[in-house]
Amino acid sequence: MQRVMLNQAKTMLFIIMGLIALGALKHLFGDKPFILAITFLVIVLVCAGIAKKYYAQAVILTGGIILLIATVIAFPDVSITKAASGSKFIDIFVEIKVLFSDSISKLGLIIMVIAGFSRYMNDIGASAKLVGVCIKPLKRINAKYVLLGCCYILMQVLALFISSPSGLALLMLTTLYPVLRSIGCSKAAVASVIASGICIDYGPSATGSVLISELTGYDLFSFFVDKQVPIVAILFVVIGISHMVMQAYWDRKEAVNEDDNESHAKDADISKHVPTYYALLPVVPMIILFVFSSLVEEYLPSYLQIKIDVVSAIILSFFIAFLIDSIRTFDLKKSTDKVLGLFDQMGQSFITVVSILLCAQVLVAGIIKIGFIDTLFGFIPNEGHYATVIVVLFSLLIFCGSVIMGTGTVFNAFAPLSAEVAKGAGISVFKMLVPLHFSASLGRSFSPISGVIIAVSGFVGVTPFQIIKRNCVQLTIAYVLMMVLSLSYL
Repeated sequence: MQRVMLNQAKTMLFIIMGLIALGALKHLFGDKPFILAITFLVIVLVCAGIAKKYYAQAVILTGGIILLIATVIAFPDVSITKAASGSKFIDIFVEIKVLFSDSISKLGLIIMVIAGFSRYMNDIGASAKLVGVCIKPLKRINAKYVLLGCCYILMQVLALFISSPSGLALLMLTTLYPVLRSIGCSKAAVASVIASGICIDYGPSATGSVLISELTGYDLFSFFVDKQVPIVAILFVVIGISHMVMQAYWDRKEAVNEDDNESHAKDADISKHVPTYYALLPVVPMIILFVFSSLVEEYLPSYLQIKIDVVSAIILSFFIAFLIDSIRTFDLKKSTDKVLGLFDQMGQSFITVVSILLCAQVLVAGIIKIGFIDTLFGFIPNEGHYATVIVVLFSLLIFCGSVIMGTGTVFNAFAPLSAEVAKGAGISVFKMLVPLHFSASLGRSFSPISGVIIAVSGFVGVTPFQIIKRNCVQLTIAYVLMMVLSLSYL
């Protein structure tokens, strides 16, 4: 008991000393050192807590609330939320409510619906049939790491019409994951490839591409073809080859063997009782999203030029699958009972995946509100003769901001400022904005609180740090190569 009390006393003493030190730092050296110090301190403590296997949601949420409280105390003029309550302290929790509402209605809903659809595909035997159909020709290739690299390139191509990294990753977990596991790929290797599936945002549907087009006045599709394709075409091949090498390396290092793979005997038995066309049901959402995407819109008659989002496509796909299963079995009671798994999995995904995304949004809000990103950008010179240095520094800051915040939207916040700096320094706006856009998405893929990393790790059952560890070499190579190509080509 005395030891516990002594440890508690030491903890309180460290907290008090830390608060005094931060207050002295702000008083003696001003706002910027204080902002950098407290933000880095909170981030380090959050990462340490996750590494020590504390409940991640609690650690991340607490870190975000601490930064918001620090903002209220140190910078009372900063607006915490648009829905002001009249009390700065209460505004913190009003903003958390707003963040939770927005996240649940957008990304959270996508994740839950995709997870539920995946469970339903499994329960009706469609996933098992897809595995059964695909496994025979894939086993003949006898080169699982080559397939992993090719699957990465396939995902980046699919990203042209499925712009949500988490949405695409979870669709791949429904269709690609069981197939690759069946041919002997380790779950960590497959998870790492899927998690990096949109490590580079590009294409006409990417928000960053639209923003660059608006800032430069350049036609969106022409920008995609002229400025992005020559760079990403090289990057995709290099990253795909790097995946082949590095996933094989980590599997050997971690002594992964085929005994690690789940048994698919039960799935194989289930698949014997369903027709072959069931193998198409798990990929129906991708077919719908592709058919009604901007890529093929101009080739369709006007009455088929329909806009559909990921959630709507999955719900439609579920309804199609439900009708087919009901008609085939001619047992409505049995068919409706299978729907229970869909909603059960939606609830489970909220507990394991969506909850941590909600908490991560609070941490991101704290980092933004306290002025961390603005402070970082304030250190960059904008003289013209530092042209290359400015691009590299801005790129590094956007990259680091995305790692810290777990999202590539930091680019959207600072793209207008970056464009003005480029004009003032006599730099091509494309040379500034294109690498910044790519840096943001690459940084997101390095972040343990990134939505796609959390979604994949939670779904598969590995830690975010395992995924980042397996991908760090590929993404580092991609970042350096991207900077070289951008500075030399644009």
